[in-house]
Amino acid sequence: MSTEKKPTTIKKYANRRLYDTGTSTYVTLRISPRWLARRDFVVSDAKTGDDITRSVLAQIIFEQEGKNGQSLLRSPSCDN
Repeated sequence: MSTEKKPTTIKKYANRRLYDTGTSTYVTLRISPRWLARRDFVVSDAKTGDDITRSVLAQIIFEQEGKNGQSLLRSPSCDN
């Protein structure tokens, strides 16, 4: 018997709503970076079942950076 936890499955519906199947609640794209760092999760399209985790994460990062004006991702320094 494995003690490894399965990642949380989040389903994205056509109306852009994200549904956390582990907690049976809807979540927003305003997920904090700390929430993302503490959880293993997968985002799937509710209709097709396709894994869309990368595109949803990119959307979260894009919206957060636009709103806060600060980078959520580290970039290498160009100064030498």
